[in-house]
Amino acid sequence: MAMGNGWHQRENLMTVKAVKGVAQFPAVFPDNLSFNILGPLAVWSAEGPLPLGPARQRAVLSALLLAPGQVIGTERLTEAIWPAGPPGNVVASLHSYVSHLRRQLEPDGPPRGRNRVLRRESQGYLLAVQAERVDACRFEGQLRAGRRLLRAGRYPEACRALEESLALWRGAPYAELGDYEPAVREATRLEELRLMTWEALWEAELAWGRDNGTVVAELAALSARYPTRERLGWLLMVALCEVGRQAEAVRVYHRIRRALAQELGVDPGRELRALFGRILRDEFVGRVCVLH
Repeated sequence: MAMGNGWHQRENLMTVKAVKGVAQFPAVFPDNLSFNILGPLAVWSAEGPLPLGPARQRAVLSALLLAPGQVIGTERLTEAIWPAGPPGNVVASLHSYVSHLRRQLEPDGPPRGRNRVLRRESQGYLLAVQAERVDACRFEGQLRAGRRLLRAGRYPEACRALEESLALWRGAPYAELGDYEPAVREATRLEELRLMTWEALWEAELAWGRDNGTVVAELAALSARYPTRERLGWLLMVALCEVGRQAEAVRVYHRIRRALAQELGVDPGRELRALFGRILRDEFVGRVCVLH
């Protein structure tokens, strides 16, 4: 894998896998729906993808997926769908979007009732779906499982769990909601978890001894994108030492130190300084104990 492309190549492969995997998920739960927001909004049934209608109608569903299983107030939905200000007939418009979504999500369901997926409540609307039906929730569950396996020293299994979590991503989450602040916050949180998943995956691969040359290339690409992210730098320095490139690891440390000083006005943290000291003292022998 080329040094310049590294991580980008594997990310692209995982994105392709995710797009294909969205269609395969309903086979596990053939009587239910799969909601996917880690990329363009998509809903699948056992028969295939569902048409979700125009942009504002899709925004209604995206806003409800910010808190599946919870009531979202009419005022919050209005802010999400009409950021520049609601129309005069906002209640009727919102009701129309919800009605059309209901017909797509449950074409054979009753017009009203507590057993509907999309319900009208006294204070707003509720999307009654289990967490396992939403790709963002499955992503977080797989991340937790991967971390547990990593802590237990079960590195091959940890790699599989973490790769499966990353393979759920198809693009930017909640794009349908634009600059709506709650969606931006949630998307930022999910993107941070995605970075942490990559870091945990590389940690597991280094501990397992799985193709360290490839890990170096991938880490170098992402570390260049996030020059002040110490965890990435730590992992890159370890990976370089694993393949006998200690001099490059030293240069990585100095690059991170300069970036931290210039952008944040701080010094490297304790773990990074400790690793740097071990490399200078030529004490790096075999695996460096990974951090969890």
